Amino acid sequence: MVSVSDRLAGKSIVVTGGESGIGRSIVLRCLSEGASVVIAGLDEAQMSETLADCKAAGADERVLGVPTDVTDSAQVQTAIDSAVESFGRLDAAIANAGVFTTETAFGDWDIKELERVIAVNLTGVFYVLQSAAKVLIAQGEGGSLMATGSSTALRPVAGLMPYVMSKGGVHNMLRGLAVELAPHKIKVNTIVPGLAETKPVTSVEGYVETMLKAIPMNKIVQPDELAAFVAFALSDEAPHMTGTLLKVDAGRTSA
Repeated sequence: MVSVSDRLAGKSIVVTGGESGIGRSIVLRCLSEGASVVIAGLDEAQMSETLADCKAAGADERVLGVPTDVTDSAQVQTAIDSAVESFGRLDAAIANAGVFTTETAFGDWDIKELERVIAVNLTGVFYVLQSAAKVLIAQGEGGSLMATGSSTALRPVAGLMPYVMSKGGVHNMLRGLAVELAPHKIKVNTIVPGLAETKPVTSVEGYVETMLKAIPMNKIVQPDELAAFVAFALSDEAPHMTGTLLKVDAGRTSA
């Protein structure tokens, strides 16, 4: 693995949804900067592929895969505990796991689908950040908490209300946590993609083409670019950056 820098050397990080998409890019970027990483993911086939890529690139002893359903608090706790047990400590947790939705009129949403989206995108984020925060507070050395938000929480898209609701909740949860955890020297930030090139987004027929029309730069954001911002936020180069929406959206929320 070619090292970008060693600015994350010695840090132990948990990434949920780290087996694919944005999460996978975050895992690879953090490893390239010297961190040790627990990949907490639900898709075991994709996790195996990502682990193989990480190990082939030389991160054999610094990466661990832990099957994790973020809607199950016990499984989330196991992922957090695994970082401490395997790497001696925890320095950061990134609540990235999430689900997207297909466009549906507000009146046609099924309550079960709404509950599923909230369970993964909002309650799951709560479980990750709560479990990680307890460890960071107990260690007494600060740390970082992050979650993946969405530009739709700032500029909603019609037909995606459960997704919009869940991501709006994430943004406000992290804003509140930034204040609450500041005395513990724990940074709390949200990465906010615009239109990101991930399978859930690109697999929805016509969605990318429609969304690009509303984006000033007319570009879809690559997961690697988002991962670079995450690595910077986790590093000691930004010791006082907290409560921030790190918008990497090609201008979508500015238009």
